[in-house]
Amino acid sequence: MTIIAEQTLDLSFTSDKLAARLFAPEQKDEETWVCRFEIGAPINESLDAQGVSSLQALALALKSLSAALYSSELYRNGQLGAFGEFNGYLGIPAPGIFKDIAPFTF
Repeated sequence: MTIIAEQTLDLSFTSDKLAARLFAPEQKDEETWVCRFEIGAPINESLDAQGVSSLQALALALKSLSAALYSSELYRNGQLGAFGEFNGYLGIPAPGIFKDIAPFTF
């Protein structure tokens, strides 16, 4: 698997970073593409998003990755940030359902 995008995020309680990675979509069969995301410790979450095209699988993986970050307990407690700031923005937009808690949505 090839990493196509990566964001390191800050944790308020340690100098360690949390890595969020998005991998290149891969064709599973004639009708299905799969795109994986992984979020490192302490969240430790991953998912293989499936779509009928590589673009759909990629879009679903990015939205799922973003949803996992913005819905995490670390984010809700103000312990997850980006670029040294814990002001709510994680460097990627949040799904529209998070418009009340995240500064930018898509």
